[in-house]
Amino acid sequence: MANPPSHKKNLSFSLKKQLRSWHRGLGIFSAIFVLLLAISGILINHSHQFAIDNTHVEQAWLLDYYGIKPPNQINIYQTTAPRLASSDNLIWVDKHLALEADSPINGIVTFGDMLIAIDSDNLYLMSAAGEMLEKQDITTGLPAGLSAIANDGHIWLNADNGSYMADDDLIEWTQAMTFAPLPWAQPLTETVTVVIDTQDITQLARSHHLSWERVLLDVHSGRFFGPLGPWFMDLVALALIIMALSGVYLWVQHKPKKIKRK
Repeated sequence: MANPPSHKKNLSFSLKKQLRSWHRGLGIFSAIFVLLLAISGILINHSHQFAIDNTHVEQAWLLDYYGIKPPNQINIYQTTAPRLASSDNLIWVDKHLALEADSPINGIVTFGDMLIAIDSDNLYLMSAAGEMLEKQDITTGLPAGLSAIANDGHIWLNADNGSYMADDDLIEWTQAMTFAPLPWAQPLTETVTVVIDTQDITQLARSHHLSWERVLLDVHSGRFFGPLGPWFMDLVALALIIMALSGVYLWVQHKPKKIKRK
């Protein structure tokens, strides 16, 4: 038996009333997140133009939120220009990141207008500004197992098999005996300047691991808000779909009917 017309009208009125209520509620709920998605999306699309991809986070609370810990080892080698320091495998020149080595740095010295740093398997030649000029390893004749570097007018390396001295061009390495103690590069002991530089390098090293582009990507995807963040953003997307469908339905219901001309 067919439902009476009055019952259909009541059902339609009730549905429209309910949809309006949902439409309003979902609109208010979604507004903040739509703005968040829109603004973060624009910034991500133009991250290079805004230099966001090369700008690192300096806020300690945000670095803490991401669980970025201080380096295990910070060594200050020189507090006058150019300031030389290392944090684990990173080399800092005048508090700017010069290069990322393959393993923790074992020493840095100045040599003429160059800087020389070593890790256990590599030697890095840099300009005074910290630009990489050359990298040597065992395949180029460098001794294995480097633990220290010294400059007494010649560059010396302490390796697994003893001490090696370089020729003037830093190409040939010859095992040699030393008749006087060598000035092996050692981290500076704690003075006020060293303490301040250590604090600055700690912050810079932590900041190096997090860019604002990464933060924006995490906000946009919901990962910034924790493990449930992506699911929450899915709910926001679902709310937008419901809003779109309910909006179309309500528009169709209120669309003025065309008057048929006789």
